[in-house]
Amino acid sequence: MDEAGVRAVLFDLHDTLVPSGHPAEHAAVARGMGADLGVDPDAFAAAVADTFDERVRGLMADVHHTVRYLARRVGGSPTESQVESAITRRLNYSLSLHAATWALPALKSLRKRGFKLGLVADCGAETVAIWPQSPLADHLDAVSFSCQTGVRKPDSGAYLVAAAALEVRTGECVYVGDGADHELSAAEAVGMRAVRFRSRALEELDRDVASDLDPDWSGPTISDLGELVGMIGIPVPREGSESRTFVSGNVVPWGSKRSSR
Repeated sequence: MDEAGVRAVLFDLHDTLVPSGHPAEHAAVARGMGADLGVDPDAFAAAVADTFDERVRGLMADVHHTVRYLARRVGGSPTESQVESAITRRLNYSLSLHAATWALPALKSLRKRGFKLGLVADCGAETVAIWPQSPLADHLDAVSFSCQTGVRKPDSGAYLVAAAALEVRTGECVYVGDGADHELSAAEAVGMRAVRFRSRALEELDRDVASDLDPDWSGPTISDLGELVGMIGIPVPREGSESRTFVSGNVVPWGSKRSSR
């Protein structure tokens, strides 16, 4: 990889920084939420699966609104207590995935060497809700959540938002992801250099899924995020840059009064 001019590294979230969880686990959590809400568990799980794109694009607002809407969609009218129980179940599962992150050593090393670090995540409102408790939160300078921006990969806007939040040009960025949804070629299309990360955990979890991710990718591929340090060299040292996040269309300092943290 040509390492000249690299100032920032952008990451995908699921199966790049944290495990995405097995589909059977997602279904089990959704069925449990249905039981919490007093609706048919299988019908609720199906509604969750069917509305993935809507939820990731932020068309259902926050977690509370989403859960209540989905319950009513399958004929339920849950109490506030039931809604809260279902939300707690979902957030606890999300937190368990973040707690299993393998990325912290690499993120710390990259930041120590002066790179700006960002996140480009296709995710629902539950990720935003648990983000302040995520072990990743203190190690990333900017985050772009699709459910807040309304743009998901491979749309170019998903990458441009994160680069703007870091105050770098796209040509100064390396994008790292597992390759889902053509995210690597899309990153290259906006001028970024791309690296595929093939998680050992994903390989062990479901080899068929892992083999289907961007099978035509011929660029750099790594299985340990620590390899990035040697691939992209050392940038100009950081000069008192504060952490930043992207919130509802506006870049604001992470931890400011306008941030949810």
